[in-house]
Amino acid sequence: MTRKSETPTRKDDLIVQKLGDEAIVYDRASHRAHSLNRTAALVFEKLDGKHDLEAVSRHVGKALGRASRKQIVDAAVNQLAAADLLRPGASLPRRSVLRGLAAGLLPVVVSIAVPPAAHAQSCTPDGLSCTYSFECCYGLSCCDFGSGDIHCAPFCP
Repeated sequence: MTRKSETPTRKDDLIVQKLGDEAIVYDRASHRAHSLNRTAALVFEKLDGKHDLEAVSRHVGKALGRASRKQIVDAAVNQLAAADLLRPGASLPRRSVLRGLAAGLLPVVVSIAVPPAAHAQSCTPDGLSCTYSFECCYGLSCCDFGSGDIHCAPFCP
């Protein structure tokens, strides 16, 4: 007897920050940040290993105030898997064409690479010379104090 694959579930070691109806997910292992729109965030939150895709579909339908749409959930699961936010080994829904759905309901996952903190450029502290304000540490501006004296400071004359 073949064992049925488990429902897709979120990976461990992800940092999730809710932003209203949307979410930002940071993957510590890959140093990638992912922006999930409302629909993708609704699906992602229920991929906890406790809900099957039918329950996720009902949850999304209720939250959006519409009849449950399995094809929306399927599309979101496939996008989350493509962004490497799900554990490997679970069966994924077949990719389907989303016809006749309002654009606002479509799940969207946007991913970007984020350099580890050790690779981030350091800032210029108060009192040291600068050329542009973006070089200065938080709360400081690149100020011209006259006679060629340009440095980062909390207040410019």
